[in-house]
Amino acid sequence: MISTAIDDIRQTTHDYESTFRPYSPPDDFFAPCGKEHFRFLAYLSTQWSNTTIINIHTNGGYEALALSYNPTNTVLSFDTANRVQNSAIANRSNLFFETADILDPLVRETWRESILRAALIFVDVEPHDGLREYELYQYLDRIGYRGVVIFDDIWYFQSMRNHCWYQIPDSRRYDLTEVGHWSGCGAVCFDSAVSFPKRDNSNWTLVSAYFNLTKCPDASPEICARDKSYYFSHARSTLSLPYNLVIYCDEESMEEIMRLRPPWFAHRTRYVLREFDQLRFVKNGQPLPETFADYRDRIIANRREKPYHFDRRNTASYYLFCMARYAMLKETIEGNPFGSTHFAWINFCIERMGFQNLIRLDEALAVRRDKFSTCYIDYVPEHLVRNTPEYFQFGRCSMCSGYFTGNATYMFQACDLIEDKFLEYLAQGYGHADEQLFSAVYFDRPDLFEHYYGDYLQMITNYTYIYEAPEPPVYNFIRNSFNAGNFAKCLEGCRFVQRSVDLGKCALSPEYTEYLAYYTQACVNNLSQLA
Repeated sequence: MISTAIDDIRQTTHDYESTFRPYSPPDDFFAPCGKEHFRFLAYLSTQWSNTTIINIHTNGGYEALALSYNPTNTVLSFDTANRVQNSAIANRSNLFFETADILDPLVRETWRESILRAALIFVDVEPHDGLREYELYQYLDRIGYRGVVIFDDIWYFQSMRNHCWYQIPDSRRYDLTEVGHWSGCGAVCFDSAVSFPKRDNSNWTLVSAYFNLTKCPDASPEICARDKSYYFSHARSTLSLPYNLVIYCDEESMEEIMRLRPPWFAHRTRYVLREFDQLRFVKNGQPLPETFADYRDRIIANRREKPYHFDRRNTASYYLFCMARYAMLKETIEGNPFGSTHFAWINFCIERMGFQNLIRLDEALAVRRDKFSTCYIDYVPEHLVRNTPEYFQFGRCSMCSGYFTGNATYMFQACDLIEDKFLEYLAQGYGHADEQLFSAVYFDRPDLFEHYYGDYLQMITNYTYIYEAPEPPVYNFIRNSFNAGNFAKCLEGCRFVQRSVDLGKCALSPEYTEYLAYYTQACVNNLSQLA
C-alpha cells in the first residue's frame, strides 16, 4: 500500500525544493499537497525505481518535471505540440518530451510497449470531457496494463466526474484529492497488489429521495422550472456515492435512478417505491391517519389565513417533500437494511452545492459524530423562535437540512421531534419550511445537537473543518449569537473557526481575524462573569 500521509510525503521528498528551484518553476509548483499536486507527483515517482513514467499532456512541462524527481526513472511526456518553453526542463536528463497524440488509437499502438512498461501514468488532458480519459482507461484494461493511472481534475469538471470517474469500479479507484490537486486527483490501480489507503465508512447508511413535484396540484412555475431533467442532471454524484444508500422515489423515476447507480453498488443499495401523496408520518410504530395530500390542503389553507414572505418554489408540496426526509430516515433506521450505526440525509442533487462538498464527504463521514449534526448558518435568537407569529412572518432558516448526520438513536429522536414540531405548528395555523423547525427543536433539546458552521454551499465542505468561506460564520452565526447573548454557543463557533485557521485549513483576512479575536475574548469574559 502506498502511503498518503503528509509526513511520509514530506520526508520522502525532503530535497524537493532544492532539486527543482534551479528550474525556476512557478510558485504553485511548491504549494503544499492538497492545494497543488506537483509535490505528490514527485513522491509517487519514488514508489518505483528504474521504470518508465508517462505524462499525458505536457502542459508546460511542470507536471513532467515533478514526475522526474526520482532520477532512476525515465519520464515520457506526450503532447500534440511542443509546449515546453523552459529550456532547463527540456534538458533534464531523465525527461523526454514527445510530440504525439497518444490518445489517438493509431498513434498509441506505436507506444504500446512503453505504456505496458510504465508503472505510473499521469493524465491531465484538455478539454476535460472525461470521454477520452475513460476511453484510455478501457484501452489500458483491455491490453492488460498493470500499473497506476492518476487522473487530474476529477471533481472540478462535472463531465470528468460523470463520464470517467464514476464509470470506474470503486474497487479500483482511490480519491487522493486531500494530498493531490484541489480540483480533484484520483488514482486507478490495475494491479490489486498496489493500493492506496481508504477510509472504512461501511457503518453508514445514506438516505436520499426524488419525487416529481411538478405533478403535484400546487406546482408553481418555479417548481416546474426545475423539472425532472434538471434534478437528474445533478443526481449522478449522489447516485455514485460508494456507500450504503437508500433511495425513496416514485414509480416513474425508479428505472432511471437505477440506471444511474453504478452496478457494482447493487449490494449497497435499496430502492423504496412510494406514492408521494400517500406518505404518512409514523408515531410510536403506528401510521398517522393523515396523508401528505391531507397535509398539503391544510398547509395551503394556513398560508392563505396567515400569509408570510416566502420563496414561491417553497410550495406546500415542496415543504412536505422536505418533511418526508425525517419520515424516511426513521423508517430506514428501524429497518436498518445494512446494519449501520450511523445515518445521514443527503440531497439527491447535492452536487449543485459545489464539488468541494463531494471531496469532503468521505472525511465528514469518518468523523462519526453521534449527535444530530447539521450546518449552523445563521443564528436566530431563542426569544424570536418562541414568538411564533413573529417567527413565521418570514422563512427564517438558520440550520441546513440538505445534509445532516447522526447515529441511530440521536437521528431517530431528532427526526421524530422535527415531525412533532411540524404537527404542532400546523395545528396553530402555520406551515412554512422544515429548516425553521430545526431551531425550535434545538432550543427545546440542545443536548441532541452538534453543529458545524458555514453556508449552504459548504453544507458538507465545512463539516470537519472550515475549508471554504470562513467569513460567513463570523458575520452570520458568531456575531448574531453574541448579540443574542448566547455566549457559550458563540464561543463554540469561534473555536471551530479558529481551529480551522490554526491548522491551515482556511485563511481569514486581517479584518475578520480581529473580529474573531474580539468575539472570542468577549465570550470568555461574559461567561466568566456568569459563572
